[in-house]
Amino acid sequence: MAVQQIARHFGAEGGAAILRNPVSGALQTLGWGDPGGGWDDKTISAFLDLERPALPRGVIMAPILIGGRAAGVMVLRRRQGEFEPGSGRRLARLCRKVAHEAALREERRVNRVVDQIKDKTVRELRPKDLFYQILHGLRTLTRYDHSSAILIAEEDAARLVLHAEQIAWMKKKSDRIGRRFRVPLELRAALRRSTSIRTVSFGRTKRAVTGGPAAGARADGAHDPEAVARLLRWGGRENEPAEGTILWAPLHHDGDLLGVLKIAARRPGAFGAAEAAWVDRVVRHIASVIHNARRALSMEERIIDAEKKHAMADLARAISHDVKNAIGAILPLAQQAREEVETGAAVPEVLAQDLLQIEQSAQICQRIFDGMLQLARSESRAAVSAPLSKVLEGTLAILGTRMKRSGVALELKIPDDLPEVRAGRGGLEQLFLNLFTNALDSMAAGGRLRVQARAAGPNLEVRIADTGSGIPPEQLKRIHEPFYTTKTEGFGLGLAICRSILWENGGDMSIDSQPGKGTVVAVTLPVARKEGHDERGAARGVGKAAPSAAARADA
Repeated sequence: MAVQQIARHFGAEGGAAILRNPVSGALQTLGWGDPGGGWDDKTISAFLDLERPALPRGVIMAPILIGGRAAGVMVLRRRQGEFEPGSGRRLARLCRKVAHEAALREERRVNRVVDQIKDKTVRELRPKDLFYQILHGLRTLTRYDHSSAILIAEEDAARLVLHAEQIAWMKKKSDRIGRRFRVPLELRAALRRSTSIRTVSFGRTKRAVTGGPAAGARADGAHDPEAVARLLRWGGRENEPAEGTILWAPLHHDGDLLGVLKIAARRPGAFGAAEAAWVDRVVRHIASVIHNARRALSMEERIIDAEKKHAMADLARAISHDVKNAIGAILPLAQQAREEVETGAAVPEVLAQDLLQIEQSAQICQRIFDGMLQLARSESRAAVSAPLSKVLEGTLAILGTRMKRSGVALELKIPDDLPEVRAGRGGLEQLFLNLFTNALDSMAAGGRLRVQARAAGPNLEVRIADTGSGIPPEQLKRIHEPFYTTKTEGFGLGLAICRSILWENGGDMSIDSQPGKGTVVAVTLPVARKEGHDERGAARGVGKAAPSAAARADA
């Protein structure tokens, strides 16, 4: 619209606004009428660099300056005759009006993006999701075309650990997550004191051009921002393009260095004072939410660890009765059999029967302890895939005897062709152990526990239904609250741990309950991807026929 109005005002036959992407440097031409030619890239680049090149007859140009940087050039052309003297100055004044309007629109965009970043990151997110929400918002804000990253400082800035990296130029997850970068001794103090956002441009030569701090930033101890940028410049290897410009910002909270934020573009000089000022508007908020998320995660880990210890103690008390009964049956039978053999009064039939009972009691103990050892060992395994039947068998090896003693009948319906789930076995065993324990606690006088599983598209749905006492509506509203419990012992974090396990594995859980009728828990888990015929999942027996419900109930 501006090109059209200005061209008509000057009586030009055509015109164009040639805009330069501030990050990539790509040119975009918005023409009107018959702009024709009469200029080349060299002339346009000279105007964008605020030079005054010679122009052919019938052509006038003026730069469009936004934030002190040439965002584009306005070009007008006449085929017949020349423009009146002073037309270039008048065009420059009109371009300032256009630039002012464009700057207002850009400021509104920046305000909107800043508000979106703050709104999305103020929610309760795990650090990993929070980091990528931040990086995604910063890409919208700065339009970077190389990458961005969040590095967390360790050991008083002796190391920077890469916790998140978003690569803009390819659709691939970064394989550098977890990588540690040692900070040279001479940079540590300066990095801890640094409070300014810096931009460093790497040209074709080895020498780098360093930008100053953002507007309004305090002077700090980062005397060598180029050295910090070189530490963060890990691109340029193999097929990966090198960073032409790096904008880095220290993340501080209450005077302590949390880490460093890196934003990179391919083109040298892509970032300037404007981008630094935009990032400066959100960097304190980013540091605050990162600090709160990491603090909450640390607190949650300590609480869950305490809950696990309590759960193991409670489990030990629960199974001690079964183990004591089993051993109590073994000892007198073994003693009596030994006496009968020594005195010669042993009857083979009676001895065989006693030995069978001893064997059965020992198998009970073995199943209990094998299940507990399997649960403990599975905690350290990576989350790959797990067959649901094996997970349930490991859990039932611990709780099966208690179910029989409590008079709880088990109905287990799992299709033979059920795919594996994408989750860690140890976490799933803990998940179902918590859910089954809750169900048994609600059926103190006996009942029926139904466990059904079915494939539902890319997910697997497991329904656990009991015929227990149920949960009143006022309590059902609060069961997801941490520390809320109706039991005399415990921290009230059993379901919080279950949700945490499901969240880590991309699952979900819903609970429906009616007082006096029972409770139904629906668990959704993602199906494991099949990456090859010779994967470990096949070796573990994927696709084998699941044991019958009766056989598993006997377990």
